[in-house]
Amino acid sequence: MVRRQALGWLGAALCSVALVVAGGLVLSSVAVHRYLQASNSAMAGGTASESDATPDPSELASVERTVSAITSLPGVATATSTVGTDEPSATAEPTADSDASGSAPEGLSYDVSVIMNPDASVDESTSVVYAMTQQLQNAHVNLELAMPASAARAASVIDYRHAFDTPVARSTVVSVCRAVAVAASVPGVRSVHVVVPYTWNLSSGDLEVEMATDDSRQASALRSALDRTALAGVDWSTSR
Repeated sequence: MVRRQALGWLGAALCSVALVVAGGLVLSSVAVHRYLQASNSAMAGGTASESDATPDPSELASVERTVSAITSLPGVATATSTVGTDEPSATAEPTADSDASGSAPEGLSYDVSVIMNPDASVDESTSVVYAMTQQLQNAHVNLELAMPASAARAASVIDYRHAFDTPVARSTVVSVCRAVAVAASVPGVRSVHVVVPYTWNLSSGDLEVEMATDDSRQASALRSALDRTALAGVDWSTSR
């Protein structure tokens, strides 16, 4: 009797072990299957991304030629370009006085970075941007134009986002560069950052200013200075 009970317990134990092992094998199979699915999906996604980010040889050559020419312009310290991928973004309807039309593109982008000399003039900065509007005319080009701080003005950066789709009047380029220079020259301003959208229409949210203090008189002085520029009436975000 005791022997029969012991054999029963042993059989139950062996069955339990078998179930655990079998369960483990099933779980392991499921885990491996999911891992392979994830790996295949990642590989497929990676292949698509790389394909989407492959630049057209003629476009890339055009960007590189333009950047090479920009390095020889007066006031330019460095000029470089990279190929990147833009995140999808909401598009805005262009206004009647906009120089550009259509929707902001997504996907591949050619990102140009230009750093000016600290003593570069507004005209020299304008020449860089205007040269790009004339030579590239590519909706997928971005430009980051940086002006280091000098004794006369604070540091500034202008981000042109897909703003080179069509030719732009030189007066439009001048007005933006001059407005940023004016903002950077106001006492108490430490840095200025402006984003120029593809429509070239500046609005609230496109201007960020770092102030030395939160003195309301400095903010009033800045607003008064901008009232005579392309940034007139544009609200800005402030950081310290």
